[in-house]
Amino acid sequence: MSEYVKEIDQSQYDSEVLAAATPVVLDFFSTECPPCEALAPKYEAVAEQFAGKVKFYKIFRQGNRDLAARLGVSGSPTLVFFKNGQESGERMTGDIKRTELKKSVESLIG
Repeated sequence: MSEYVKEIDQSQYDSEVLAAATPVVLDFFSTECPPCEALAPKYEAVAEQFAGKVKFYKIFRQGNRDLAARLGVSGSPTLVFFKNGQESGERMTGDIKRTELKKSVESLIG
């Protein structure tokens, strides 16, 4: 992880995501997951670009099964977008392009 992307677990979800004053992008990832590995540098780059405006978190899906199930996340990687503590309705999964991620983050902050 870096200064722009922080790994959290389900115990931190309410305080870091639902109570966040800024928009949040949550990346549910798995180990041994080529699409997750491909996404990581793109996620990092977009996180750096929007530093201070949007928080970027990663959650290990298998280690946080209850939260993944509660949010209906069944595959990795899955990006879930939040604004004002509410899911914004958009999700991204699988082979995620940096340009698509950037566009989604821009629409999240409006």
